[in-house]
This record gives sequence, structure tokens and C-alpha cells, in this order.
Amino acid sequence: MTNLLISGGVGTGKSAFIAGLLPLFVQRLVAFSSDVAVGELYETQVFMRELSECLGREVLKTDDVGSTRVDRQWLRKVVLPDLAKLAKLEKVVHSHVLQALEAARLKAKAESAKVFVAEVPLHYEIGEVISADLVIVVAASRSVQVRRMMDNRGLDEATTLAFLDAQWPIDAKVEKADVVIWNDGDRSALEHQTLLLANLLNIE
Repeated sequence: MTNLLISGGVGTGKSAFIAGLLPLFVQRLVAFSSDVAVGELYETQVFMRELSECLGREVLKTDDVGSTRVDRQWLRKVVLPDLAKLAKLEKVVHSHVLQALEAARLKAKAESAKVFVAEVPLHYEIGEVISADLVIVVAASRSVQVRRMMDNRGLDEATTLAFLDAQWPIDAKVEKADVVIWNDGDRSALEHQTLLLANLLNIE
């Protein structure tokens, strides 16, 4: 089984790239998304308890019907700009996501998948602890990242810049990548690069 790792920065189009790659391998490719795993993690009681223990009760909020949730707005306002608090959050998140990734990889291998694609935006930030046959960085200019984050996620400029500043500069990731997909253009440009890469991989 060939292991591909997709990294990059926020707003570079990693998910769009993987969505374009999936149909090219039909049933032979299995994809894992760290972003999806994080979204699922935020809904679990275990994660909420761990966050409350390391960041304080303020990280949780209770809505009008009595349901307790992680207060993402509080995380953005209080934790994102604070490197010490951000490190605590990331330690908890990364531990769970890496376990989920390894479980997905082993399941894919057991089911005789030909290609396993892991989307790991913070691959370099967490120390390149995930092994892969090829590391692909999906990159875009900082101005495009900012615009996409504001347009697609409805974030203000200050929050968007805080997200960008919490990650490695995209240029540093590009320098370390095995393959770079430059996604500053339109969808057709991304599709062309995706098809070219799939042909070059020529995975049988």
C-alpha cells in the first residue's frame, strides 16, 4: 500500500485536491482527513473533559437546551493568540488525531487498499512524526489564503492572520515537500496538476 501525506496551510485547498484525487483511483484509495477527525473529536465527552482539565472550565459552554459544547469562539479569542495555551490544546488534539490516523491506516491496509492518503495540515509543526512514501504540500500565496479563509469560513482578518501565524510559513513547507501543488489559480489549474500527479504515480 502506498502512503501519501498531504500537508499545507489553511486556505490552500488541501481538501479540494484530495476530492479531485479520489475518483482517479476509484475504490483503490482510502483517505483520512485530520480536519474531519478533529471535528468529530470536538463532539466527544472524553475530549471535552481533557480540554476542561488543561484549559479550564471556560473552554466549555452550555446552550439553552442544556447541551455542553466546546466554545470555539473562546478558543479563537483566548487560546489562539496565547502560545502556552495553544500548545496545551494542540497536545490533546494531536494525540487523539494521530491515534485515529493510525487506526485508519491499519484498516485500509487490512482491506487491501492500494493508496492511503492522510491529510495532515500540521505535519511539519508536530515534528514529521508520520511516515509516508510521498509528502505532498498544497500551497498558495498568503494573500490567497487570507481571502479564502475570510470568504469560505466567514472569519475576520485578525482571526485569519492569527491562524496563519500559528502555522509554519507556507514557503518553509514547500521547501521540505517531495511534491508541491500550487493552488493560487482556478479549479481547472488544480485539476490539471492533480491528474498529472496521478499519472506520474502510476500506482497499479
